[in-house]
Amino acid sequence: MENKIDYRHPILQQEYAIYTPPMDRMINIIGDWIDQGISGGHIYGPSRFGKSRAVKWYLRKILEDRFKRTLPLVVWIRRDSSMSESEFWNALLGAAKYEFHNSLRPKTKVTAKFLFEQQLLTLARSARGNYVLLLIDEAHEMTLKEWKWLLGLQNSLDDQGIRFCVISIGSYSLQYQPDYLARTGNPHIAARFYACDTRFHGIRSRSELGYVLTGYDLDSEWPKKSGITYLQYFAPEAFAEGCRLVDQNELIWTAFEQLLPPSIKAKPGASLEIPMLHISYVIEQALRRFGSGEAWETVTNYHTWLEMIAKTGFTDHMRKIS
Repeated sequence: MENKIDYRHPILQQEYAIYTPPMDRMINIIGDWIDQGISGGHIYGPSRFGKSRAVKWYLRKILEDRFKRTLPLVVWIRRDSSMSESEFWNALLGAAKYEFHNSLRPKTKVTAKFLFEQQLLTLARSARGNYVLLLIDEAHEMTLKEWKWLLGLQNSLDDQGIRFCVISIGSYSLQYQPDYLARTGNPHIAARFYACDTRFHGIRSRSELGYVLTGYDLDSEWPKKSGITYLQYFAPEAFAEGCRLVDQNELIWTAFEQLLPPSIKAKPGASLEIPMLHISYVIEQALRRFGSGEAWETVTNYHTWLEMIAKTGFTDHMRKIS
């Protein structure tokens, strides 16, 4: 029987996140870097694995729970491929939520830099500490001159007793930045901003996939404070009968394995690493089909899982990033 589905549901809007083991590992590592007081570190991995969603939905709350205080954190998504120094500081000023920031009336270079520095000082002091963190998403787009500008800012803050840490998150190419900087006569920048690194992985095991599926089954909710999980919303009758996505774990994993490109399967020691985006797309398809009235047994048939995974472009994506 077709259910009455509200188009505002996060699944239909694709405005949600499911917590994953790779997200948990990344956030814990950033927490460790904060504990160590490092000046900079970088996290790299293929696109569509869940790095940006971890930052958007979970990073601040989990770290504030860990440190039991407000986190002096600025998150900046580096979107433009080329920036003047004025544009650079104004973009950071906007990311820092400066009260009087107006993208239509940007500040001069000197003013924007001064105000951004003051905003960082305010954040650090409001958190009753001497540490402030800038996290740059899509950091593989950063240029050498931009790193030099941040180096000058870090030196200025250091003179005022504030430790300034820059965490960079980006694609695989980010891991080659330290060597590039060193070879082009800028090893001091690499030493400052690339002191530590870690790779962000996809979903690498059946147990990790089961953890994600349980998120849809039990660790999700909409509407707020309703106690209704995502699976329960779209398949209330099947849910009441005890049907759970986590019980489809083996079938879904096997279907992803089957659709790996032959070139990856042929590699010695090759193993499956699923981008979170493709898992999301598959489960969203399944939930929409439940919501339209399709039977649980029809949607969770092995061949249906294969069909839905194929529609996500998984095989082609894996071929491109391998």
